[in-house]
Amino acid sequence: MTAVTTSDTRMIHALWENMALGWAAGDATRFASNFSPDCDFTTVRGDKPPGRAGIAAGHDRLLRTQYASTRLEARVVAVHHLRPDLATVEAESTILTADGTPLATTHALAVVERTAPDGWQIVAFHNMIPATPKEPAAVQETPVQESPVQETPAPEPTDARSARPKLRHLAIVARDPEKLADFYTSVFAMELFHRDPDGSCFLSDGHLSLALIKHQLDGDTPVGMNHFGFHIADTAATSEALTEAGTPEPAERFTNRPFAEYRAMDPEGNWFDLSEHGFGGPRPTPASDAS
Repeated sequence: MTAVTTSDTRMIHALWENMALGWAAGDATRFASNFSPDCDFTTVRGDKPPGRAGIAAGHDRLLRTQYASTRLEARVVAVHHLRPDLATVEAESTILTADGTPLATTHALAVVERTAPDGWQIVAFHNMIPATPKEPAAVQETPVQESPVQETPAPEPTDARSARPKLRHLAIVARDPEKLADFYTSVFAMELFHRDPDGSCFLSDGHLSLALIKHQLDGDTPVGMNHFGFHIADTAATSEALTEAGTPEPAERFTNRPFAEYRAMDPEGNWFDLSEHGFGGPRPTPASDAS
């Protein structure tokens, strides 16, 4: 078996460099050429496009719509050679607008395989939104007791409340999303975790996400509160409950934003989103009733 060389590591790095070049050129075929024909690819939403052809088709849509005229800054963080023809790769990617404004950052764990003496391909790729580091909790001094009593922790709730849909998302149509985002980040310490190329901003307080959607002058959507969203455990069960309540069956949202899967409405026509995977942003602490 061929031994690992520094040239192999350079060729592995070149896969991510070629991805960035394909992205910048709007060439989804070049982007996907770095993956094997049957690559096991998982998106940040948990979707699994079918191999190289599916990766090319999905990125072609992205590069023509949501991420048109953007560039990809791809960084290989570490390469771990499992054997001379197989390695794992830790990588980070940031999508930037033409003026360098970051739109989204993802982390990935990939498996690469030597396919020829002078070539490597990505055979598995799992993309994810990185978790936000948390501030360490302040240490509080506790008075020493002479006879401390060991208390048994209360059991976690196991009733239906643990599966109750949770209100986790609000959306506002704004004339100036950036200015409004500055307001909410400075006054309420919310965290900006995503931007769309049109200027829409997405913030989080660690529990609830706030979408500030750019108002379109030629559109019909008015400025102000637009919709809200529930984090749910079972789309099928929630859809059945909605139709039994006399409202239309939820419709799948065909959007590139990884924050909601279905759109529904209440009996008075108020819109809301339904999502099993959540609405993005920093994750709440495990002790909280969080999504």
